[in-house]
Amino acid sequence: MVFLQGFFSAKYKEDRDKRPKPTELVYKQVKDLGTRLYKIFKKGWMSMEFATFKKKLLDQLRQILGEEKRIHFQSVEKNNGIQEEAVVILGEKERIAPTIYLRGFFEDWNSGRKSIEEISREILLHNACQEREVDFSLDSFENYEKARGQVYFKLINYEMNKVMLTKIPYVAYLDLAVVFYYRLEKGNFQGATMLIHNCNLDAWKIDSRQLLEDAVMNTSRKLPYSFQGMDALIRELSGVSDDDDTEFYTGEEIMYVLSNQEKCFGAAALLYPHLLSHISKIFRKNFYVLPSSVHECILVPDQGQYSRMELTRMVREVNQTQVEDDEILSDQVYYYDRQEERLMM
Repeated sequence: MVFLQGFFSAKYKEDRDKRPKPTELVYKQVKDLGTRLYKIFKKGWMSMEFATFKKKLLDQLRQILGEEKRIHFQSVEKNNGIQEEAVVILGEKERIAPTIYLRGFFEDWNSGRKSIEEISREILLHNACQEREVDFSLDSFENYEKARGQVYFKLINYEMNKVMLTKIPYVAYLDLAVVFYYRLEKGNFQGATMLIHNCNLDAWKIDSRQLLEDAVMNTSRKLPYSFQGMDALIRELSGVSDDDDTEFYTGEEIMYVLSNQEKCFGAAALLYPHLLSHISKIFRKNFYVLPSSVHECILVPDQGQYSRMELTRMVREVNQTQVEDDEILSDQVYYYDRQEERLMM
């Protein structure tokens, strides 16, 4: 929901925006160049430091564990091309094990807050705790008759995920892609998800059409949509009741938030059958859709107070400054035409 705060901040800046002077433009270009060069240098230096960290960590873990466990470092591909380095510690006959991300541990070591010995002990403790809590069996995932009730869909950006899309089933939609995931629905890890890959379809002996049909039914039925006005949402998040006379209540809603009731991958609600048509009947007018993140969208009835260009600038600024990189959905603003009953770019 950081997008909501950033949106109003961006609108304020837009209203007071002025054309910069030539000297200011030159200064900005030089400053931006210096920032880019610094980032390139820092990235290379941090990469070397991280390689040193991994070697020291591996040596320390092997010293503690001996040959009892297999230790693997792996790069986990996340949304929007984000790569996260992780360590996996497997017993001889184990097929699944916790994935422990290393970024926080590396920052502790690099800053001198913790030694490699302390970090190794923390990782082993973390691994042992998660191993005890794992109550997930691969059998329920590998058998599609058991798994089909737990497949869902979500929306991600097409262009930012081109490499990943070569490995997973998807359906192109506007500048987005509909992709699929398996969701745990009970146990200690309820709500945890796993992206479905092409190899999973081969193992299940199903095609993408079957997967799509099951995912559409499960997602709209098990993750029902949430649709509320911006004022109502702000009051809810602020713990303010509707009866309170506060600055949060304006008396008129000009923006609405669409998600699912769990507020997780809720932008997928854009594709729930007949939902946008139903909302257009409530508004009695066309509306803009601002893709605030993979978790929710903001709907703005077209009453003339915002132009499409203005809304697009706001979305792009907020994406750059407020939204986590792996949660960005799009820089575009969409438009729903209630006569055509169609969402378009």
